[in-house]
Amino acid sequence: MRAMIDGVQSRGNILLYHTRIRLMLRSTTLGAFAVILSLTALSAGAQERATAMQATAVRRTTLLVDNIEKSIDFYQRLGLTKWYDKASDSNSPDGVIGAADLPLTDDPKVGRIVIMKGNDERIGMVGLLSYDKPKLASARGNLMGIGTGDAIIMMEVPDILAAYSRLQQINVRFHRPPYKFTVNRPDGTTDTGQRMFVYDPDGRLIEVAQPDKKK
Repeated sequence: MRAMIDGVQSRGNILLYHTRIRLMLRSTTLGAFAVILSLTALSAGAQERATAMQATAVRRTTLLVDNIEKSIDFYQRLGLTKWYDKASDSNSPDGVIGAADLPLTDDPKVGRIVIMKGNDERIGMVGLLSYDKPKLASARGNLMGIGTGDAIIMMEVPDILAAYSRLQQINVRFHRPPYKFTVNRPDGTTDTGQRMFVYDPDGRLIEVAQPDKKK
């Protein structure tokens, strides 16, 4: 009798042990599944943020200019080409371009925008916006230097000496002619090349660079 009781108790202990093992395995599986779901959510969130960041781009910088033909000539000598050209006046169906949207300092009756592009039709373009009748007054007080509120536009060209030569033909003002530069990058590598600083017809400082080719 005692042996039978001991046998029953032994089988009961084994069943209880197996039940505990199954419960532990189920708990571990659920925990791992929860971790996987959490990591998946984090990964999806990081991917969404990365996608949003990749979608942000500076497509165009628009410059208000006094003499648009001179500005077109200047930027063409830096290698840009005319991509879009539209003139409008107060009799146009949509009125003077930009006049209803921009805080202009006067009420011009004529406007024209020319968009210059480099090697990409979606990013890095330069817009040249000009008004007349009357012309807009310059918002810059000191055209011989730069200060707070000014912008420096950086452009990259394949042949800086050729661009320098073309600009010399129209007697523009250089802050610095082409010279060699070295820049230390955040990853510890260095970039080298040549750069120059030149003023456009409206006195904006333009940085022009030609990086050395990677070996």
